[in-house]
Amino acid sequence: MAKEMIEIAVIGGGPAGLLAAREAAKRGVEVAVFEKDAEVGEPERCAGLLSLNGLERLSIGGSKKYLQNIVRGAVFHTESGREYFLDARRPIAAVVSRKIFDQKLAEDSEKAGARILTGVRVRRVLKRGNEFELLTDAEDFRASWIIDAEGAGSVLLRKTLGKAPEASGWLPIIQFIIKGHDLPKDFVHLYFLRDFPDFFAYFIPIDEELGKVGAASRNTELREKLMIFLRRAFPEARILKRVSHVIYTGKPLQDFCFAYRFVPVGDAAGHVKATTGGGVIMGGLLSISLTSAIAENLRGGSPRPYLER
Repeated sequence: MAKEMIEIAVIGGGPAGLLAAREAAKRGVEVAVFEKDAEVGEPERCAGLLSLNGLERLSIGGSKKYLQNIVRGAVFHTESGREYFLDARRPIAAVVSRKIFDQKLAEDSEKAGARILTGVRVRRVLKRGNEFELLTDAEDFRASWIIDAEGAGSVLLRKTLGKAPEASGWLPIIQFIIKGHDLPKDFVHLYFLRDFPDFFAYFIPIDEELGKVGAASRNTELREKLMIFLRRAFPEARILKRVSHVIYTGKPLQDFCFAYRFVPVGDAAGHVKATTGGGVIMGGLLSISLTSAIAENLRGGSPRPYLER
């Protein structure tokens, strides 16, 4: 049976992949997203603190149901107990539910004309002349271009291009959703402590009762150290949910070949903010630019203006 042909196949249904799909579809390109999990946005692995300016640049219209809170500043805590306040005196960042946020991006992508195939894992990508063959655990497909947005694993990127973001750049991170904090909801808190030497611990308020507490570190006792921190900083808090993942703090992948038609974006390419490892805004903006270049190439135009941004 003949394999279906797609102009752009996006592997991964996180923000970078979904924004790529939205951009491609808006430009009239046939695009499909292959998401291995059964539901977009699950499991939720991100703190979800995004700058309002960055959100505006991503051009996400319509419903804002993903918004949980708005903050205006940050408090920095040192090992000695000192506190340094940064108050912008205006809203500067949004706390979002990553599950609802990702699902909003999926909805926008589908409205623009993209297809999203959930529960479909791409096992292998093979180059066949000027196109690719995607071997999935459902049916197989052909594609003119691949956008690799598979995230931290970068399995297909390694298999296909033989490269990936530097291994030393990844940090384990653990986050708790807690109930019962006593801090104002318009400030996030960052704790620079010896127990988390590679990064920091943080508290992000969701509302007057709920918040996100997490830390990233190569410390082999990260979970134990985070529990000690939690009980010291929030003695009355109750843990509602635990999640663990990795964040990237290394250099972005730079030496991939656009002409090969296999383009990594988001965490798979190390497109993150260096200070926090956050990739939603940075990865999203780069994904939009790269997808615009691909769409222009598919339609016979020059991708250069988008690649030089």
